[in-house]
Amino acid sequence: MPFKNAGSVSGFDRRDLIIGTAGLAALGATLRGSEIAVAQTSPGAASAPPSSPSTATPGQVVVERRGAVLLVGIDRPQTQNRMDPPVIIGLGKAYYQLEHDDDLRVAVLHGIGPNFCMGVDLPAFLAGQKAGILPPKDSDYIGPLGLRPPVRTKPVVVAAQGGTQAAGHELFLAADIRVAASDAKFAQPEVTRGIFPGGGATIRMTREAGWANAMRYMLTGEEWGAEEARRLGLVQEVTPPGKQLDRAIELAERIAAAAPLGVRATLASAHQLTAGEDPALLALAAEFQRINQSEDAKEGQTAFREGRKPVFRGQ
Repeated sequence: MPFKNAGSVSGFDRRDLIIGTAGLAALGATLRGSEIAVAQTSPGAASAPPSSPSTATPGQVVVERRGAVLLVGIDRPQTQNRMDPPVIIGLGKAYYQLEHDDDLRVAVLHGIGPNFCMGVDLPAFLAGQKAGILPPKDSDYIGPLGLRPPVRTKPVVVAAQGGTQAAGHELFLAADIRVAASDAKFAQPEVTRGIFPGGGATIRMTREAGWANAMRYMLTGEEWGAEEARRLGLVQEVTPPGKQLDRAIELAERIAAAAPLGVRATLASAHQLTAGEDPALLALAAEFQRINQSEDAKEGQTAFREGRKPVFRGQ
């Protein structure tokens, strides 16, 4: 198998209306583009600026071990780190590696380039489904959105910069501690595109930001910045641009230095508080599928492609 270092992907059956490129034929059944590369350079190194999301270049997930810390980087800057099948599968495999390697105690999730993640590359995602790549068949996989079992029991610290929107923001919310650069821009814009957030934001953002704060942004689709995210409790620390990954690693190293049994027990105990959310998380896929088949969803996709304002009719 080309996945050299870790796990696989879980319930990414949500579809984002972030439009990317359609041709992922090169993936086929071989999953060649899905490999996880072991980083030989700093994950914070500068990347080329993002180009149009119409590129068909597959992404990858870059994994680097630093003692007991596993750095997990989304490496598809040419599409603003939109998630295609290789990225989705690579994230799940990295989380599986974190969970099953006794020498690893914590992960740091980050995006390589100017953005953290602008969502799902819809055409690539649909091509992956058609090719049978998604949903993943791999057993060495833990879903990074944590929508269904198996779930990880070790903590994840996330570092975000630039665009962090749609499914990218839901991936951000699924982490345990969140650091953001001051230039980070967050949004859950799905309602402006005929759908709704199907990757956990309706539950996690409401829980952490409070009902009215969450509804203020999810029902309007408007963008908010890093300081507002900190005010809402969605971000724990804000750093100057370029320093977010360093700070996330510092926090992860402090976690790694603590007693591992105590850390996992703390996380498990805290999850008891949110155990009632599990049925709601599991129900997201069916509800998203229903809304995604609506006429409004089709209109949202068409309007987004055509660069015009959609006309929704509630159908």
